[in-house]
Amino acid sequence: MSWTTDISLKNNTADDVLCVIPQGQVFENKKIGSGIQNMAAAREYKLIIPANSRLTAEIEVCCINSRLQAPSGVPGNISIFKIDRPFSTQEELWKLMNSPQT
Repeated sequence: MSWTTDISLKNNTADDVLCVIPQGQVFENKKIGSGIQNMAAAREYKLIIPANSRLTAEIEVCCINSRLQAPSGVPGNISIFKIDRPFSTQEELWKLMNSPQT
């Protein structure tokens, strides 16, 4: 199963800007402590934000923790964290998250 989250990007410069959202970029749930989980970008996104404009992008995400509730429809906050190992499916991400770190 896949989910999406929206991200709003604003470019205040006079030039177009390339924004790269890597696969595994973590989006945290805005409702901390609610039991609703965080998500990770399912693939890499390369977005060009035109000069002096705002862009809203829909990002396909996978759930990070198989034991928590599904996302609630509230957009996630982008975090400083990233899943640094590749995954192709929701199940692969859960397996990765449940495996010992080496």
